Amino acid sequence: MVDQALPPQREPRAGARRRPSWPRRAGRFVGAALGDWLADGGPSMSAAVAFYAAFSLAPVLVVAIAVASLFVGAEAVQGRLFSGIQAVVGDEGAVVVQAMVASAWKAGGGGWMGGLSLAGTVIGATATFAELNRSLNIVWRAPENPRVIASLLRVRLVSFGMVVGTGFLVVVLLIADAGLAYGGRMLLGAMDLDLALVLGLLEQAVSFAFLCIAFSLLLKLLPDVHVPWGAALVGGIATAALFSLGKQLFARYLAYAGTANAFGAAGSLAVLMMWLFFSAAVFLLGAELAARAGGGRPDARITPGL
Repeated sequence: MVDQALPPQREPRAGARRRPSWPRRAGRFVGAALGDWLADGGPSMSAAVAFYAAFSLAPVLVVAIAVASLFVGAEAVQGRLFSGIQAVVGDEGAVVVQAMVASAWKAGGGGWMGGLSLAGTVIGATATFAELNRSLNIVWRAPENPRVIASLLRVRLVSFGMVVGTGFLVVVLLIADAGLAYGGRMLLGAMDLDLALVLGLLEQAVSFAFLCIAFSLLLKLLPDVHVPWGAALVGGIATAALFSLGKQLFARYLAYAGTANAFGAAGSLAVLMMWLFFSAAVFLLGAELAARAGGGRPDARITPGL
């Protein structure tokens, strides 16, 4: 039997570089996006978005509750919303938000005053999204749109659609919660599993999926430039992951740091502003990740965002 000679091993060429490992490439990708976030004035933009969000939070929740109440009871809708808020900002912060919503709900009245109140609620509810549009245009290097009025109307219409969509999202989450609870009892009752643990994990998975969809839609529709769906999905998933992790860390921080007590009577409002700032910062960092995933910056042609 003739021995077959093994092929000679190739020596690495001089100057040849090994491709970095996946974790290293991911770290460089995130680091570059973080550098973009700082260069674009991420902290300042996040503070501006948080400021607008503090004043438009109540109108957004009022519109969302009104839309969701067309399909589900108002008490169930408010319970689902405020339980989520309470899990993040604590009992005192949730009480502040409830008081803001109650005041906005009762404002106005009948006749032309009621009409003015409704118009103010709608405008206030879209203010945060309009500021997000301005910040995202900075991230995506969007050129100035010569059609100022048309651009303003588009942003407000898309923003109002997002607010209405929040109401439908609450309805879907309520239906999903009920379906998971009923289906879990039916399927897991005979499997000797911890029903509460399994249902909790399923609810977390469903909430994460809806966050991914919501953030991806915001990143896709709000900027005044064409954003590829792939880039929007990358940014949406990254934002949802950072948001979910940050929510848990923020709740633990409030439980042990006692930040609310340091601000006295304004402690609850300070906690709410901190959370809004963090949420805006995470979202804009996700936008920078989406911009990187889209090839650095997208083509700078003005489009309706679709």
